[in-house]
Amino acid sequence: MLKVLILSLLIISCLAQAESIDNNENKQLTMCVSHYPPYQVISSNQNPMGENIAVTRYFFEKLGFTIRFTENNTFWRCLAMLEAGKVDLMSGLLDAPERRKFAHLFAYGSLNEKLFYVNNRKLKNISTFSDLKGLKVAVLRDIKQFKQFDNAPDDYLEKVYVSDLDAAIRVLVAGKVDVFISTDFLYLDKIKNINDEVHRIEEVVVKLDHASLLFTGLSKKSKVAHLEPKFAELSKAMYESGEFKKIINEFKLQYPEYYR
Repeated sequence: MLKVLILSLLIISCLAQAESIDNNENKQLTMCVSHYPPYQVISSNQNPMGENIAVTRYFFEKLGFTIRFTENNTFWRCLAMLEAGKVDLMSGLLDAPERRKFAHLFAYGSLNEKLFYVNNRKLKNISTFSDLKGLKVAVLRDIKQFKQFDNAPDDYLEKVYVSDLDAAIRVLVAGKVDVFISTDFLYLDKIKNINDEVHRIEEVVVKLDHASLLFTGLSKKSKVAHLEPKFAELSKAMYESGEFKKIINEFKLQYPEYYR
């Protein structure tokens, strides 16, 4: 009961500050999106959806703002647009000092599992980060994975950076890497329908020893950046109370097809 009262008071306070913005100013915020199921699902026949989108829309609409979405962009373009202030929001970010230079980060969830793609049956038993020792691992350039991997010493494993998911699959099929790390739960099924060589690749779902927090980023050049203290206070309370987790669980129940 006390948590509910605290959340209510925080919302009232945030709404009051939001009203301090010029009444003639549009209350619409722009969120940059990338197709990356189940976190962000972008298709031509429906509005953007996904875990990240559900919690971001829920949070800001609760505060009186509406959200419009960009067309499907690459992750890197979204980061650049956030830094330049061309969009207000981006979600699904892991923490990094360079990102805090241009964005305020609000935690809403945690990443507790990753997909490891392997092209060697001997590697099917990978279950923890330590199993990657000595292997060549493909990852998308400039995308954070999880703390242990991102901070691994150079001599622990060899990181092979690729530009996109297609390139990662190509080097894996060719045997140039041992493992590819991703979070797209539907990607392999899609490409198996068009590429016979990919049928040798198998997925291994790995539970992470130490979960990494997931954040929504608010550009420091956004028209609402000055509301960051109140946004941060409210998002912290909602994360700790499990309110964000409830929204994510509701999305999972409504769209089980994105989780197999």
